[in-house]
Amino acid sequence: MLVNQGKLTQEYVTVYSLQNRKIGVPIFQRFYDWKEKQTDALLEDILATVHEPQKQIYLLDFIYFEEDGRLKLADGQQRVVTLNLLIKTINDYIREKGLPIEPVGQFDIIYDIPQYNQKYQNCISNYPVAPFKKNYLYFYGWISEHENQLEHIIKAIKGNIYVFLKKTESIDDAFTIFQQINTGGKPLSKEEVIKSTINQFAEIYRIPIDAPVKELKKMILSYYKYLYSSNASDFDTISVMSFLRKDVVISREKFQKFAETLHVIRDLTSNPMTAVINYINRPQLFDILNIMGMEGIDVFVRRNYLNYVMFPLCLLSIAMTFKKANPGGIIKTLYSGVIDRLKNHESEVNIGAYISQFVNDNPEICKIDYVEFEKCLGSPDTRQSIKKAILIIDVIMKNSSSTVNVAAINLEHIYPQKPDSQWATENWPTSLEEQKELSENIGNYILLNEEVNKRIKNRYIDYKVLEYRRIIPLDLSLNTAMNSVDFERFKNERKDYIEERQREIAKLVYEGFKLAQVIIKKND
Repeated sequence: MLVNQGKLTQEYVTVYSLQNRKIGVPIFQRFYDWKEKQTDALLEDILATVHEPQKQIYLLDFIYFEEDGRLKLADGQQRVVTLNLLIKTINDYIREKGLPIEPVGQFDIIYDIPQYNQKYQNCISNYPVAPFKKNYLYFYGWISEHENQLEHIIKAIKGNIYVFLKKTESIDDAFTIFQQINTGGKPLSKEEVIKSTINQFAEIYRIPIDAPVKELKKMILSYYKYLYSSNASDFDTISVMSFLRKDVVISREKFQKFAETLHVIRDLTSNPMTAVINYINRPQLFDILNIMGMEGIDVFVRRNYLNYVMFPLCLLSIAMTFKKANPGGIIKTLYSGVIDRLKNHESEVNIGAYISQFVNDNPEICKIDYVEFEKCLGSPDTRQSIKKAILIIDVIMKNSSSTVNVAAINLEHIYPQKPDSQWATENWPTSLEEQKELSENIGNYILLNEEVNKRIKNRYIDYKVLEYRRIIPLDLSLNTAMNSVDFERFKNERKDYIEERQREIAKLVYEGFKLAQVIIKKND
């Protein structure tokens, strides 16, 4: 891992020398959770120095950055808080027993999270409660057992416990080092950082955040791209910590704005385009959809943002998947360019022109031959979800949002994936390979808003058509050319008709999808 050259300094000091410094615990740190096993090692070392005062206790490294006049510990919280709890216990014992021993000065420590800080300050000022109480009582018993050595114990605390105090230039560098050399507890994952921080401040500010952590992570990335970098390729755990601290939880006003933004994004989860993005498995497109929402763009009111931006980007993603192209950082450049143009309030037509120019500038990655595109629509190796996405896009193009409920749309295989015996008696294929070639061809698919009854789903076409004719007239929103089937031809022409539908769907995409004729190359 990398840090800024020359910006890391370190010194070997007694921990107690920090008693004159103001210490802070950043928002992303877990709360205090040291157990007896960890405190025992410290207590044994302290006792050892009573008998061998020349020995030093090495309490590992404290990693910190400076902020607001405080030494902010990226690593070291558990150890210094434990030591301060031990000092408090010693002072309480001295006072309660009336011993002629000078009290020990305590560390000045505050937590950035107010809820944590309140518990900690109550512990130091009054009587400890969880999570400090158990260790406090354990320390009290230990001090009672070693009362005759208490002055030596205090001397060891002040003069024999050392750390390497490592100062970094920034919070990001602090956590880079922390993740590299951390020896006490595993580093926080991105999900843990998000969950603990957002939940704590939702409670502190009394502003509810209603989103699962995986969904929240996506939303925060979109919010970051909206406020800052449209690229955000380095938005790792360290960056998440810094972003949450500076732009989300630092004040109630910023947290309120964040919550309102998440509400906008969450509303988009029912948007039909969300399902399409999931089908094609291109999560980066969520950022573009989310940022449209943040800009107040309702894509089903201003539909050209669908036609000129979202649909072409989805088709481009499908084409790259068909080609098995590895776009690497090039496609991120495209997405960043689209996001920047949305943030600059450029028109949907201009953004579409930018996408078109980008495709033409990068043909080896972005363009696909028409014949190859058509072939992939029929290939059983092409994911079913991608083929379904094409059919869904066609439906969305021809309907308003109020008439498209993607969650209720089922993908039906007319020739079943597991055909019953009558199909074989009517001379349909018996080979599993041939069956798969037919059943997984896009020409064999039809979208229905209601599942065909399970008792007939694998039965012969004559039985299925009876059910189709009952269902299909109810599916007005699905009445598109791409989703229309001549069942008599299907029955009689079989493979030929399925392949004809495959070709017809390829033609409808090429002629009907915006920028399709830029993305799909057709040699006439």
